[in-house]
Amino acid sequence: MGITELEKRKILYKDTLLCYQCAKCSSGCPLVEEMDMYPHVVIHLASLGLERSVMNSETIWICASCYACAVKCPNDIEIPNIMNRLKQMALDEGFEPKRKDVYKFHKVFTDDILRRGKVHELRIMIEYNLRLGKLLKNATLAPKMLFKNKLHFIPPKAVKGFRKWVKKTS
Repeated sequence: MGITELEKRKILYKDTLLCYQCAKCSSGCPLVEEMDMYPHVVIHLASLGLERSVMNSETIWICASCYACAVKCPNDIEIPNIMNRLKQMALDEGFEPKRKDVYKFHKVFTDDILRRGKVHELRIMIEYNLRLGKLLKNATLAPKMLFKNKLHFIPPKAVKGFRKWVKKTS
């Protein structure tokens, strides 16, 4: 027996139907000024089954998954998870990322986290600049970051059991 479209939507978007459009998520988002669609509108459209209109927006690509929106949500809707699902659905359906630079950073960042469970800022900086084709793009930041002990040549140690946990959850 197949699963209905409504059941699929409930699984994908969990509690989006609880959203009453208070817009607290949008007011709490640090990147909302860069977005072409407010986060609460994305949630509303997703709950209505209008994902395609969301996939054509820049918003899902700009979302930093910082959870500022989820913290503000009175109904505990995990908005970043929904944004990430929409992003993956867009890629699966052949949509081109609207902000290729942001997508490249997202890819570099998540690949680095999946390596060891922690971020190595120097590696991210170099790899991102290589993918952009601008190796020295922010080279002037490196000395300042080194001086403030924010940039390390040696990557951090892996989180114990992280790779096993990733395998288990994927």
